[in-house]
Amino acid sequence: MTNEAIVRTFFENTTAGKIAVAFAVVDDKVEWWVPGNLPFSGTKTKTEYLGIVNQITKGFPSGFKLLVKSMISEGNKLAVEVESQGNHVNGRHYNNKYHFLIHVKEGKMISVKEYMDTLHLYQLIAP
Repeated sequence: MTNEAIVRTFFENTTAGKIAVAFAVVDDKVEWWVPGNLPFSGTKTKTEYLGIVNQITKGFPSGFKLLVKSMISEGNKLAVEVESQGNHVNGRHYNNKYHFLIHVKEGKMISVKEYMDTLHLYQLIAP
């Protein structure tokens, strides 16, 4: 499977709610980084980030979509533009834009930098 297919499959399985299948292509020693000062900002392990994903999915009982808009690869690194869609349990609609920088090695995502509009996310989860 190409690096592009690995990354695309990750987002497709996440959107389908198949979190375990999606994270099968994430290396156990991944370094997953998220900017900002939110509770899940900083560098996380696979286990820590999976905990975050499980919390996110609880907030979107009707589903949460991560749609790949474009992808550029150079060697083992991929730049991926993604757009999210979902209705949160608090009644707010969530539509964020992301840029992921993903490093793939031997069929696994070994590092991820996930850039997004952190203010938009904060406004979604703020009381």
